[in-house]
Amino acid sequence: MKFTKKAFRVALKANNQKEIWHLTAIKIGRTPEKFEVLHLVEELATTNRDYKKAWALAFRDNECRRGALTDYIFLKRGGFRQYGDSHYRSEALQMLRRLLTEKPSNYTKVPMMGHTHLYFCSPSYGYADYNKVRTCSIEGNEEFVNKIVNIAEKFMAKRNF
Repeated sequence: MKFTKKAFRVALKANNQKEIWHLTAIKIGRTPEKFEVLHLVEELATTNRDYKKAWALAFRDNECRRGALTDYIFLKRGGFRQYGDSHYRSEALQMLRRLLTEKPSNYTKVPMMGHTHLYFCSPSYGYADYNKVRTCSIEGNEEFVNKIVNIAEKFMAKRNF
């Protein structure tokens, strides 16, 4: 079989995942990685619907959401862009807003600095919480991370966490 743009677009419109991966493998000459499939779909897809299919195809599982493999997000205007620090910083701010506005419960997560990243984890388990959420990197965001931790500490002192 030979790779053609037309065959790839037909497979994409039919949402034939096996064929999409097969054609990508033919194009690059080896077994493709998820981000390679995404790049090819980004290059050859013609509609937003096809982009959404590509997103579901390439990044279905949540484990790769924060990994080095998948630093891409679908944008409404029809393209893909790499996550930057602003995305992880906004995620940290969202978690902080949730802490400040929601009623404290057993599932409340508080900010805690790790060695390389800012984490939101259970106040009782701390860094050992298996359900912790990793947000932004500390390197390059020292001032931002310190402000978030200070705000959270003041709030927790008021609420007697």
